[in-house]
Amino acid sequence: MMWLEVFINIALKETAVYNPGFTLSMIMIPANLRILALDTSTARGSVSLLEGRDLAAELRLHSLETHSARLLRSIDFLLGSVGWELAGIGLVAAAIGPGSFTGIRIGVSTALGLAQVLSLPFAGISGLDAMASQMGLPDGRIGVVMDAQRSQVYYGEYRRSLHSLRRCGRPILCSPEELRKRLDPESLYLAGDGALRYKRELETSDAGWPRLVEADLFLSASVARLALTRSRWWRRSDYLQSEPLYIRPPDAKRAGKRVA
Repeated sequence: MMWLEVFINIALKETAVYNPGFTLSMIMIPANLRILALDTSTARGSVSLLEGRDLAAELRLHSLETHSARLLRSIDFLLGSVGWELAGIGLVAAAIGPGSFTGIRIGVSTALGLAQVLSLPFAGISGLDAMASQMGLPDGRIGVVMDAQRSQVYYGEYRRSLHSLRRCGRPILCSPEELRKRLDPESLYLAGDGALRYKRELETSDAGWPRLVEADLFLSASVARLALTRSRWWRRSDYLQSEPLYIRPPDAKRAGKRVA
């Protein structure tokens, strides 16, 4: 089952939490910088166009099929919908994972190709970071739990203070039951499709801890906004590369190890 949602609103001004804790540079960025952002790392694929932090257009596709056949058409459709030219884009951003090995490759390679052909900077953003950056919560910890399939989850934990959101350690891959044993539930908010799917195993609560909170599971707009705060990470050269965040080794790599 799949469905298509198209959001076109040139005047739309969405609110999102600014997280200077992620900022690694004070490079001046035009307030109206036009951004193309892609996320094909999971079944919830999305493409967004933003002008600064303001969302101009977004296309969402929830499908178990590969996003490769639709991605370039989706970009072209969105550009035409708001009357933008590809040459007017100032930054290309993409979710680098974790998620589907094939999906990550599709999104990242497309973004890198466009950035290189158009001589634009590229920003690669973790989907875990992007989702955590949405959370406008009081002081405390945020745990992003993404469904990794095969009865496993990807988990990243973050600490929020008044003006920052910082990652606590490296993201992990484990079963929901193992994750629950690792968690310190006090003042911990959990978000993500994995938190929703495994709320019984994670023992989430509406009033106690850990507490389940809603998040937008389509991440391209959050990827773009977070990329704006990480200008020091932007890459621009004749031979652009990006290191995907797989966490789980690709199937072919695991199969090779078994054969060996």
